[in-house]
Amino acid sequence: MTRHYTKQKEVGKEWLGHTCPKIRKKLNKNTEWASTCYAMPSGEGIFQVQDRDYQFIVDIKEKKCECRRWDLTGIPCAHAISCLRHERVAPESVLPECYSTTSYLLAYGQHIRPCRDKSTWDKVAATEILPPIYDKKVGRPPKSRKKQPHEFQGPQGPRLSKHGVTMHCRYCGDAGHNKKGCTLRKAGVLPPRQTSNAQPEEQAHPGGRQPEQMDDDGPIQSQVY
Repeated sequence: MTRHYTKQKEVGKEWLGHTCPKIRKKLNKNTEWASTCYAMPSGEGIFQVQDRDYQFIVDIKEKKCECRRWDLTGIPCAHAISCLRHERVAPESVLPECYSTTSYLLAYGQHIRPCRDKSTWDKVAATEILPPIYDKKVGRPPKSRKKQPHEFQGPQGPRLSKHGVTMHCRYCGDAGHNKKGCTLRKAGVLPPRQTSNAQPEEQAHPGGRQPEQMDDDGPIQSQVY
């Protein structure tokens, strides 16, 4: 009921002209594209239209074009509009009647009257309307409900999902990606926090070598097991 009322008000207040606004918008777009078309008349309403590197045959009397857009939708294509311009014919005049505001009002012109309250309904001696009989389906019925995509089932039972949580990279610490997709790790570049931790060690031990541990008898030799 409200939808019919809203549609009737649209035609009178918001819509202007004989054509529906969506159809007019498509027609205006085709009119802009018609600037790249060059129509050459052949007689009896037949034209040869050159559109960049392609050419099309248009019959404005039969309302047909080789691109088939005019045939399928009823809205003149860019090639047809270039021919209509040559003949000084307005493109809106060849639109089907179903795209007019008159046909739109005929579709939504009927009023749906509101229904009275249920307590005022007349009781009639008729058969009571019951819901359909439940038919048991074949197979074992499901016992658990269907989970949503963001729900997970852990080994210890249902657990809180990380849906909506921003991930952080373990390698560089930045947000928005993980360690597998980290560009610094793929390029072999140390992240800033690792380079800052490595500077004091390099300064204490130039060359990156650790000092040898000394014993009373001399340096301790490292053993490999």
